[in-house]
Amino acid sequence: MIANIVHTSLNPRGGSERLAITAMQALSKMGSEINLTTFERPNISQLESAYGEAATSVIKRIKTTNILPSLKKTESNKHYDLIINTHGDMLPYFLPSFSKSNAITYCHFPLAKYLIDSKDPEYAKFLRSTILSTMPTRKKTSYQKYIDLARTAYIHMLKKTTVLSNSEFSRSVILKAFGVDSVVLSPPVDVDFFRNMSLLSSSSSGNRKDTILVIARFHPTKKIENAIRLAKLLKERKIGSRMKIVGNLPAGTPGYLFYLKQMVDQYDLDDYVKFEINVNFSKLLKLMRESKVYLHPLVGEPFGISTVEAMSSGLIPVVPNIGGHTEFVPSKYQFRTFGEGVEAISVALMAPDSERMLISDSVQRFSIDSFISRFQELVKNIISSKIKP
Repeated sequence: MIANIVHTSLNPRGGSERLAITAMQALSKMGSEINLTTFERPNISQLESAYGEAATSVIKRIKTTNILPSLKKTESNKHYDLIINTHGDMLPYFLPSFSKSNAITYCHFPLAKYLIDSKDPEYAKFLRSTILSTMPTRKKTSYQKYIDLARTAYIHMLKKTTVLSNSEFSRSVILKAFGVDSVVLSPPVDVDFFRNMSLLSSSSSGNRKDTILVIARFHPTKKIENAIRLAKLLKERKIGSRMKIVGNLPAGTPGYLFYLKQMVDQYDLDDYVKFEINVNFSKLLKLMRESKVYLHPLVGEPFGISTVEAMSSGLIPVVPNIGGHTEFVPSKYQFRTFGEGVEAISVALMAPDSERMLISDSVQRFSIDSFISRFQELVKNIISSKIKP
């Protein structure tokens, strides 16, 4: 079998990139020849630093790497038994030859629909500079026409391929928006690594402080201001000793972080909230070993890979009661209002080590091995045409 993985770029090294690489590992174990179609050539050293040698070894075995803007020149000469778009939340990638028996779209959440409909400027720039270069249009085609083509391609992609989603929450959103009933396949998380490095590490024994940890990229879509509002209430009630907000700051985008720091000053939280910006991985693990509670500030998170990583590490998760994480976070640690969030954090800080172990055990089903096994099963069913339109 010849399989083609389609992903905008593996270099951001986030959850969707891990999924793409793990899908390649699953296919490789099935004896498949793997091609990669992408916008940017993979940076092997960076990927090895993020995912380890197993990830880079499968990338090195890729037979062909197509850089997507040249797709029109290469696609006609390629025959694939299976095409897998692992970035189906953002990438409207569809060809007339696609069907439910030869194409898979992994849609974490149908973001592209809402970004296209709202004419989001960042996404519009993304479309103009990358995706639209692959669409066969006349030189004088208007920008609005390009947008319409992207919208049509996205709809066709979801309706005419086999769609996988990351949670029941995302599945329900896709069903409501497109009338497509997707197959839920939770993304792979290296739960064993986080468990061994944080929960079972000798350096973590008895060293946890009354610290609330937030892990999120410093971007307005992550709603980190919700964490700061909770910090204000926590400090007033003398709950916890510190909140640490950890994340990467995208280049050239300091405005949101400045806004968050202004909030900290306004609420007099300089002695309670600390920002950890662009920390390396070893520092992140240290922070996870030292903290007791993981707080996720975003309402409507489609899945929550960072939540699973935190739970694997022995942190007690506290999350909003809307989103994919409600499917695996205990209900007593879910909140609807900020007041409920304060109560949940208070309870979480007092959780015994035995509960931390149970929390860690509960997310073993999201392991890389579990994903590979389930993904291989789905691929076999699709190839043998057992999944009907």
